[in-house]
Amino acid sequence: MPGKPTFLLLLLIISCLSNVQGANFKKPMCYNYQLPGCPFNFEPVCGSNGVTYANECVLCDTIRETRRKILIVKCGPC
Repeated sequence: MPGKPTFLLLLLIISCLSNVQGANFKKPMCYNYQLPGCPFNFEPVCGSNGVTYANECVLCDTIRETRRKILIVKCGPC
């Protein structure tokens, strides 16, 4: 079975890469945004779902609406 060692190596590489990326994710501080509505400041953040949000508040509104766990991958667009 020549394909099995290659598959296992690929699985190991993917596992290592996902652990490295996961270590950089940041939990949004949604407790700072309790009032309805968000400020209009443009400070984009990249969500773990691959969507760019205008700011952390908009991300938190999306989390509240969808009830999904979305983390901040990085500051700036995705």
